[in-house]
Amino acid sequence: MTSKRAEKSGIRALPRRCLWASRKILCPIHLPATSDTIAQRPGVTPKSESQLNAPRNLERTSPGPVTNGGSPRCREDGSGAYVYIIDSGINFSHTEFSGRALHGANFIPGSRDCDELGHGTHMAAIIGGTTHGVAKNCTMISVKVVDKTCMGNGELLYKAIKWATEDAIAKGIANKSIMNMSLERNYSANVNSAVKKATDAGITVVVAAGNRGRLALTYSPASAMTAITVAASGPDDRRAWFSNYGPCVNIFAPGGRIPTTSRLVDNGPGYSGGTSAAAAHVSGLAAHFISSENLRGYKAVRSRILSAASKGVVKDTRCSSNRLAFNGVSRD
Repeated sequence: MTSKRAEKSGIRALPRRCLWASRKILCPIHLPATSDTIAQRPGVTPKSESQLNAPRNLERTSPGPVTNGGSPRCREDGSGAYVYIIDSGINFSHTEFSGRALHGANFIPGSRDCDELGHGTHMAAIIGGTTHGVAKNCTMISVKVVDKTCMGNGELLYKAIKWATEDAIAKGIANKSIMNMSLERNYSANVNSAVKKATDAGITVVVAAGNRGRLALTYSPASAMTAITVAASGPDDRRAWFSNYGPCVNIFAPGGRIPTTSRLVDNGPGYSGGTSAAAAHVSGLAAHFISSENLRGYKAVRSRILSAASKGVVKDTRCSSNRLAFNGVSRD
């Protein structure tokens, strides 16, 4: 499709992003899986309190040295927390998930329940993978709204949010549940209203700010007032060049080239990035606080995430809240 035709159809062609028409939704960034540059890291056991030699993105949100040769540690667990991942599905059999990734719902007609794109698996690994994850013992529930061509429908996104909200309420787990949406569409009052109903039920909703380098207020669910909207920072704690920004951004989290997993093989690694990955980090932190501090409900979890964050360290925020995600554990 030429750029002129793309303009007419409402699609804006940008590098490294899956963009869809105004009535569609978007996975903010999807990087191809690779397997030649990530070593499996030792030191991770179920319910372990710390992870030695953790990936640097986990170190940045956890206490530990940041100098070369240090031994970064992350102490999150996530036991008893539930994360609804509204995305492209999950590779349920991947060894990173140890049976904790479950099928919830599939809103793509004719598609398999598993991840046929890779984006949802990447997010699940950052949220709760045993090696790459922030909350290594949380339970993850897949809600599929994105197909293998990176396409999704805005109406289905609304239905997916509604389904996840009703499922959490029916199971009595709403106040210890998180909803992660590492995706984007143009502003939608219906989508934002569905987010409000989820948070009213006690669910903590974490969303990506988006990857267009624009004001996040013009996109959904980033503009939903009760969501935790997450922008991406790079390894130098500067706002990533592609990250959306503005007053509705609540917090930054690592969104550079993040080690994660591959959907292609059950024990393979990969990379991801963008505000998608940044949101996944914060969803993992939400699961951590629900588990480690016995917090319950959207208001308590949101307040703790924002109060624990490192203040004033992000460069070039462009009117976004200057907070960098941190797990609140003493650095001593």
